[in-house]
Amino acid sequence: MAAQREDILLKNIPQLQPNKQPDSPRVIKRRIENKPKKSFYTLKMLLTVCGLGIFGLMFIQLYMDSQLNHIHYDIEHARMSINNEIAANEELSAQISELSQYSRIIEVATERGLTLSENIINIER
Repeated sequence: MAAQREDILLKNIPQLQPNKQPDSPRVIKRRIENKPKKSFYTLKMLLTVCGLGIFGLMFIQLYMDSQLNHIHYDIEHARMSINNEIAANEELSAQISELSQYSRIIEVATERGLTLSENIINIER
């Protein structure tokens, strides 16, 4: 009777029940991982670095081309302003040579009440 009582007590208390083994043998599943070789990673890394390098060089080339075009624009702008100044200077020189003629000087002098004396001798050196 005491044995029956222990079985009843063990069935009612789940913590005290003995571990039951499964009827079938335990099946162990192994995972087979297909790890790529290190050479694949180095090749992939090398291709990535080369791709980034080519992209970087293309970006630098585009940046340098834009800077070069900007410099050419500035040079042409400076040339245009220089040509405008040269044209203005030539026009002013033509006006100076026109206004400094001897006949013009005599005309302005007589308008202002000055007289010319024919006894003036100019010595040019």
